[in-house]
Amino acid sequence: MANLINNQITYTVKNNGEWFYKSLKKAHTLANDYIRVIPNVTKDVKIHKLVMANNTVSQVDNRDCAWSPVQRITLNEATFSVKNFKINEEQCMEELDSIWSEMQYREIGATKDQWPAATDGNESLESAVMFHLQNALSQDLERIIWGGSGNTVAGIQDGIVDKALASGNTIKITGQTIDAANVLGEIQKVYDAIPNVVLNDGEFDPEKAPVKIFVNMDIMRYLRQALSTVPTNNQVILPSFAIEAGKIYYMGIEIVVVGLPANTMIAASKDNLVFVTDLLSDTQEIRAQFGNDLKDEAMLYIKGAYRANAGFIFDDEVVIYS
Repeated sequence: MANLINNQITYTVKNNGEWFYKSLKKAHTLANDYIRVIPNVTKDVKIHKLVMANNTVSQVDNRDCAWSPVQRITLNEATFSVKNFKINEEQCMEELDSIWSEMQYREIGATKDQWPAATDGNESLESAVMFHLQNALSQDLERIIWGGSGNTVAGIQDGIVDKALASGNTIKITGQTIDAANVLGEIQKVYDAIPNVVLNDGEFDPEKAPVKIFVNMDIMRYLRQALSTVPTNNQVILPSFAIEAGKIYYMGIEIVVVGLPANTMIAASKDNLVFVTDLLSDTQEIRAQFGNDLKDEAMLYIKGAYRANAGFIFDDEVVIYS
């Protein structure tokens, strides 16, 4: 793993890999294992999948020694290219120093040399800055994965939503503004559009991940409002909805929250969704250092770079409501 380069500051971590790994695990979609992660991708990667036509190999044997071979297996290939992102931040630490001192209930001198190290059992100001940077990166990763209108990172709009809308083979549902009054019916539209092969894979093949319906927090809030008459968990709400251990299911399909834009839903399986990145490779680093000149010695400069992108393998196994 690449190392965090600390020039004249007290903040330390064991390695860059740890810092970036925590950012990955804070991104909601990645933290909940809703998508396949392909690490160590620095440019392009090809993902292959074998497909058995009609999922059958049997023929009628007329007991006549006839040989009638059939080629049913095909190899599908999808190419994913990572996009380059950078982190360029600067922070005047003197602006935060006095407030931080009061928050920590201890005296901190005016110079950086007197700031407490993160290893003394108390969080240093630098540690807090890097922690918030890490949280912001995790939110960026969520937006990179899903994208969509108003959900971009650095002006790049190329997430799963964007790819699904641009594809001529995904299953599209024309949506509307969702609220508590119509959310149940709109979710049913998404379920009805899921191909049988996707439903069957998750139900009958234990090695394949079940399909999920992905929504944003607003839609989940409306869904909970619509189902608010249910007093407890672990019971059937309506003939089609159920709650088990706090999770909501429609016809056995779990409905989960991710970073989707407004009035957007996606149905897909984890096996078909892919996040490619080099965030876990040796090529990544996050640098944090103070300025060397007297005029900016209290300025903390943070520089980083990483590559990431997301998409899907089979267009015709993705349902998008938008």
